[in-house]
Amino acid sequence: MIAEININNEKFKVDLNDPIDLSLTSKVEKSFKAWYVDEIKISPIKNDDFIGSVNEGGAVNFREILINPHGNMTHTESVGHISQEKINVNRLLKTNNFLAQLITVKPQKITDKIKKNNKEEDEIISLEQIKNKILPNIQALIIRTQNNYDELANKNYNHTNWPFLAESSAAYIRSKGVKHLLIDQPSIDKEFDEGKLLAHRAFWNYPNEIDLNKTITELIGIPDHVEDGRYLLNLTVANIENDAVPSRPIIYKLF
Repeated sequence: MIAEININNEKFKVDLNDPIDLSLTSKVEKSFKAWYVDEIKISPIKNDDFIGSVNEGGAVNFREILINPHGNMTHTESVGHISQEKINVNRLLKTNNFLAQLITVKPQKITDKIKKNNKEEDEIISLEQIKNKILPNIQALIIRTQNNYDELANKNYNHTNWPFLAESSAAYIRSKGVKHLLIDQPSIDKEFDEGKLLAHRAFWNYPNEIDLNKTITELIGIPDHVEDGRYLLNLTVANIENDAVPSRPIIYKLF
């Protein structure tokens, strides 16, 4: 189905029958994980004489799911992730469709002292790498740092010191008017950063004049064949009251 849309007085066509799903599939076994949490757990409810499993003799399958959005789900978060105030991300999105830009960045390696005086190489997305790359009127920026999409489904990010955004990069993205930031890493910040969360704070301008409508989406997966450029982003989040919830970002090529 071809639809004609108008974004910021610019006309586009989009094939709504050709979606590109950027969410990763969470599985009970051999699934991706980060932040030292286990894979999701799914188990049947068992109460008295009730068994929520057809295979175990129950009438229906009636399972509960234990998840951690930050550790084993593609997820979207609000500034409530770092604030004392409870700010639920499901209440923030008044619309779900945004003009998005996908850019691919190869993180730069730098040497930094992290702890115990051991030197370890950091990989950062520097200001120089993204400066002047963001097109005008972009509402959502999607950053790809990996070209191994087939390996992401069961990747263990724990203790990998993943690539992250420099504080200046996050501030620059904010200054360009980007409302929604998406990345194919567990966080836009460094794995071990002593709780500073510099990129989160810079993007949300926290604790100064905070834009409550900005969101960050992490642990996405971008198929290797998808080219950089402008897309229509549909960002849908689970209707759960929390600072971070599972989400399903889907993009459509614009022409």
